[in-house]
Amino acid sequence: MTPHSVYLIFLILHLTAFALFTGTLIANLINNNQLWQYSEKDLTITKALFQTTDRYNKIMAASLGIALVMGILMMTQMHKVYGAQTWMRVKIALVLVIVVIRVLYSRNVNKFKKRLAGETSISMSDVKKKVSLYQLVQIILVAGIIVLSVCRFN
Repeated sequence: MTPHSVYLIFLILHLTAFALFTGTLIANLINNNQLWQYSEKDLTITKALFQTTDRYNKIMAASLGIALVMGILMMTQMHKVYGAQTWMRVKIALVLVIVVIRVLYSRNVNKFKKRLAGETSISMSDVKKKVSLYQLVQIILVAGIIVLSVCRFN
């Protein structure tokens, strides 16, 4: 197998994982909007919606991990071609910011999980604001990554 064929395999896996991450992020946003609507009204529906959110978060974590690993493997093959270009460095920085935001997002989701279990009495509005902000920022960063992938500059 030629090095270029290996690079193309990494690229396909990278793009597939990134597309899965992006689609699941949008689905999670829609699910969370429903979650917030029922969070004060019906605990049973809220718990069911939260289970879906929890599954989406696991899918997003796995797909982001695969996209990162495949991106690193692609850079080992093409670092001299893309590594020095500004658009790639900005794109890598955006990905790192997404990883940090995912960590912050999971902390707030865990606070919400504890609230549903009755272990804490945190303010729902605070958690809702933070989670919604993190999701909005992630969508903006993903859009930035897509734009940088299409409109490359030096």
